[in-house]
Amino acid sequence: MLLTTVAFVFVFGLVMLVHELGHLITARRAGITVLEFGFGYPPRLLSLGVHNGVEYTINAIPFGAFVRMLGEEDPTAPGSFASKGAVARIGTLAAGSLMNLLLAVVAFVGVSLAGEQVAVGRVIVTGVANASPGAVAGMQTNDIIVSIGGQPVRSTVELVELTRQHLGTEVELGLERDGQSFTVRLVPRVQPPAGEGAIGIGIAMAEGWQVETIHHPVLESVWLGLKETWTVLAMTAGAFVQLLRGAVSPSELTGPVGLFQMSGVVARSGWVNLLRFVGFISVNLFLLNLLPIPALDGGRIAFILLEKLRGGKRLAPQKEGLVHLIGLLVLIGLMLLVSYYDVLRIFHGQNPLP
Repeated sequence: MLLTTVAFVFVFGLVMLVHELGHLITARRAGITVLEFGFGYPPRLLSLGVHNGVEYTINAIPFGAFVRMLGEEDPTAPGSFASKGAVARIGTLAAGSLMNLLLAVVAFVGVSLAGEQVAVGRVIVTGVANASPGAVAGMQTNDIIVSIGGQPVRSTVELVELTRQHLGTEVELGLERDGQSFTVRLVPRVQPPAGEGAIGIGIAMAEGWQVETIHHPVLESVWLGLKETWTVLAMTAGAFVQLLRGAVSPSELTGPVGLFQMSGVVARSGWVNLLRFVGFISVNLFLLNLLPIPALDGGRIAFILLEKLRGGKRLAPQKEGLVHLIGLLVLIGLMLLVSYYDVLRIFHGQNPLP
C-alpha cells in the first residue's frame, strides 16, 4: 500500500505540477498577475514565501498543484486574467496541456535512454472474433504468430506496431500450429468494431517469454519518444471518440481508484515502466483537458471563442460560472460512477491494467 501511494502521488503530482507550471509561466509572460502557486490542494499547510509577487504554498492534499490568478472573471481589475485579450487568455489556458504533452515526450525519450524492458518470446492467439479478418483467414486459438509482412514477431508490442503499419492493405502472416508452419493473408481493418482489434484476435505472450532491456542512442531515443507520444495520442483520441459515440460504457473506464491500484502495479515492475506510465497519463490529461467541457480549460477556451463570435461581447460572469459549476458537478458524478466500477473490478480480482 505504501509503494502504491508513493507511486500514485509521484505520478499525478508530477503531471499536475508540470501542467500548472505551464499556466504560471505563460500567465506571467502575458502580464497577468499571479497571486498564488500552490503545491497540492487546499487546505493550506504553510507558505514558502513570496517571489516576484507570487506566493508559493504547500497544501494538505499531496498531489497536484494550482495557479490562482487575479480577477479570473473580472475584466475591470488591472493585470487580471479577464482583462487580457483572447489570444493571451487562450494561450494561458492551453499552456498547461501543452506542457503535459512535452512531459510525455520527455518521459518516453527517458524510457528509451534508460533502457526499455521488453517481453520477448512467442506470441500466441488467445481468441478469434467471429467474421473478423483473422477468422476469415482461418486463424485459430493457440496459433503462434511468427511473422507479419516478412518481419519477425517477438512480442505483442511488435505485433501491434507491425499490424498498424499494414492497416487497410493485404499482408502475410507467418503462423505455427501443432509444430507445422504455414502462412495466411488478410487485410487488417482500419476501423474495427468496438472491442476488437484490426485483425480481430486476442494475443498474449506464450509460456517461456523473457524480459530484455534494450538501450537506444540519444537521437534514436528522441525519435522513439516522439513516435510513442504520437501513438499514445492517436490511441487516446480514438478512445475518446468511441466514448463520445457511446461505444464505450462507464463500466469500461478506469477512474481514480483504478489508477491508484495501477500505479502500484506499474511501480512494482520497475521505475522505467513508471516513467512510461507518467507519459501515458500526461497524454491523456493533454487531450482530456482540451475537450470543450465546462470546468476544464477546453471549456473555458470555448467560451472565449464564443466571445469572439459575438463580436467581443462576453457572457455574464455569473452565467459562465454557473455553466462551469454544472460541468464540474457532472464530472464529479462521472468520476464517482467510474470509481464504483473500479471498486467492483478490484473486489472481483480483476487487474486494472489494459
